Amino acid sequence: MEMIGWLGTALVIVAYFPQIRHLYVEKCAWGISISTWVIWLIAGLLLLTYAWLRSDVLFTVVQIASIVAITATIILAKRSTTICPYHLAATEKLKGSRPQRQLDEQ
Repeated sequence: MEMIGWLGTALVIVAYFPQIRHLYVEKCAWGISISTWVIWLIAGLLLLTYAWLRSDVLFTVVQIASIVAITATIILAKRSTTICPYHLAATEKLKGSRPQRQLDEQ
């Protein structure tokens, strides 16, 4: 039964890689809400405290991995300086389908 938990932990860790890689390679944070990631960071810290107090190794490991990945995401997003070609094309599509005023407000 514990193997299912470790497999889930591995998937949580792997799930962060595409986002972190995109931020690192493309330096593009288009569409990322820093506020959301900060909330996830706070939640992760609270859950880590809970897991630590319960001496739950599996839950502690997944929270540490999440906190590291979330922190990396926040730092890389704040350092973002460009919009990658993929997201630039997406913004061009949005400009064609919405009034400019709405784009500027987002």
